[in-house]
Amino acid sequence: MKTYHFEIYNSRGRLLSNRWENAKFIGFDKIINGGFGPCIIELGEDFKWANESLYLNNEVQIWIEDKDTGNDGKLIYRGYISNYARILEEHSEKIIVYLLGYYTKLTQDIWKSGATTTFDYSIIGATDIGTIFRGLLDRYIAETANPKLNYSKDSISLTSTTTEFKFEMLTYREGIDMLRQLAPTDWFWRVDENGTVWLKSKPTDPTHRFTLGRHFSKVRIERSTEKIKNALLFYDDASNLLKLYTDDGSILDYDRRVTKVMNDRIGVSTDADKIAEAFIAEHKDPDVKVIAEIVDNNEDDELGYDIESINPGDTCVFEGFDESVGDILKYNMLITHVEYTLDKAIITIEPLSAGVIARSENINERVDAIEREGVPTSYTT
Repeated sequence: MKTYHFEIYNSRGRLLSNRWENAKFIGFDKIINGGFGPCIIELGEDFKWANESLYLNNEVQIWIEDKDTGNDGKLIYRGYISNYARILEEHSEKIIVYLLGYYTKLTQDIWKSGATTTFDYSIIGATDIGTIFRGLLDRYIAETANPKLNYSKDSISLTSTTTEFKFEMLTYREGIDMLRQLAPTDWFWRVDENGTVWLKSKPTDPTHRFTLGRHFSKVRIERSTEKIKNALLFYDDASNLLKLYTDDGSILDYDRRVTKVMNDRIGVSTDADKIAEAFIAEHKDPDVKVIAEIVDNNEDDELGYDIESINPGDTCVFEGFDESVGDILKYNMLITHVEYTLDKAIITIEPLSAGVIARSENINERVDAIEREGVPTSYTT
């Protein structure tokens, strides 16, 4: 038997309520290179219901109790009230609450130290990606009135990869995306239910082993050439750097597929090499996506899985398939997306996207970079 309850705190951490008695939710997403997605809660109260627990920016925690957690329970979601709606219809009235995960707040402010918004590692010198990531979070925690994020040296690992990148007037999220792009292949970041920020590489051993007929019965495997990019033309007009990166084996198998990248802030060819080589490594082969529905173990002692233990950034293998059918499923694969509901978790396994390069925001970044060119290193008030 699985039960759940809500705990509500104000933005400064004072407990307001340890119960929304009539509230219910359907589910939420957990994503790699991010954290907890939106969660919609129906309070089950009438249109006029008022309580300080409903204030915007309050923190809402969702706790579950089941046979895996015992009486202590387990925190499965932590976010803030971003919006709520009072709805009055002909025969019903209700209040709907919309939550967001705290990682979304990284987009709301500029990465800064006091009034300084430029962090130039071409002057500071080559620095490990993990060290810069820690420094960015140090500034977020210091500059934010009520930070809900934290980290430790164990949660943010050193990558053994350095950069001399110049970060200018970026949001904290944009800075993190750039660092992820500069990091080695198969590195990712995420925010967990305790607000801890992680920067890790793909685990070498499987975190989970899922068995056909016991833990899941639905699986979908997609293979596609649509996202293959085996040549990258990189241009940085600040340093007049124009360089082509290719994978000859992929070009021979799938024809040449080129993408163009323009960035005004690289300046150091070794940083361009890191970005481009990681991108080619992640995009030179056909895209393989696996979507599987993992059932919860609270309805049957012999069947199901502890779905609350599955997180993006974990790895998994699937067992119980014939070799000819499940060749891809025997490998240690990275979970990138978890769609959680109380009775099942739908997981997605696919290659990591290569940060901002892989998205259409290249155009927006190019325009934004031009507008930032020559910007002062600090602002006045």
